[in-house]
Amino acid sequence: GLPAHVTLYQYEVCPFCCKAKAALDFYGVPYTVVEVSPLTKRQLKWGPHRKVPVAVLDDGSVVADSSAIVSRLAAGARAEAGGKKGGWLKRASPSSTATTTTPDGGDTVVPPPVAEAAWRRWVDGRLVRVLTLNIYRTPGEAWQAFDYITEAGNFGGALETGAARVVGAGMMWAIAGRLASKYGIAEAPRDALASVGREWVGGALGGGARPFAGGVAGPDLADLSAFGVWRAVRGTDTFSAAMEGNPALAAWYGRMEGAVGPSARVEEAGAEAATAA
Repeated sequence: GLPAHVTLYQYEVCPFCCKAKAALDFYGVPYTVVEVSPLTKRQLKWGPHRKVPVAVLDDGSVVADSSAIVSRLAAGARAEAGGKKGGWLKRASPSSTATTTTPDGGDTVVPPPVAEAAWRRWVDGRLVRVLTLNIYRTPGEAWQAFDYITEAGNFGGALETGAARVVGAGMMWAIAGRLASKYGIAEAPRDALASVGREWVGGALGGGARPFAGGVAGPDLADLSAFGVWRAVRGTDTFSAAMEGNPALAAWYGRMEGAVGPSARVEEAGAEAATAA
């Protein structure tokens, strides 16, 4: 079933960490976060993992990788519901209006689980990359992003935080152009941003015919993944530009806020020392 508690090793505004937190919130699993230092990663020295997020469940088991964490929570919810089809959802079972298209488009109708898996891959391989390119598009936006990152992060003190803000923002803006080539993104950053909005609404939401990728029954795991990634950049110019330029995307995001509900995050003394032991 679902764990009674999760300790999540994370960076506060990491899109993959935010994806995991969206699933934890949706399933109502109480979780404590341990903010990992990007510089030393000393909070992860207890195990082999060096990339966040890493989830330590209440039974001591460890799940690394955001997609694996989301899938583990979904499986737990499904088990608690008796293994019924769609039992991982909070409410009703999936309807026939669930996603049947993949990001590649085309006329082939695929089963909802196939489409869901394809859209989850799209989130990691397309959406995250386009958002990354956009938040470092200009010196001002890079500074805005790192101001956000360092304010929420664990850089080990004011001096390190200030240095990370200055050096990090400058470095990321400087390499932003190379990121586009590395990611295979030919469009200008803002054009690519508009494209991913159209791709999500046009494909996953059936041109707006479906309230969620999961259909009228509620969000599926692709919805949760995409929402978590978008939530990672809220408060940035990138987020504002995307939502203002695509009302249907903004409406979906608003519905997701309601579906996911309040944060299940809890604060506990000693979280910094939590380990898999």
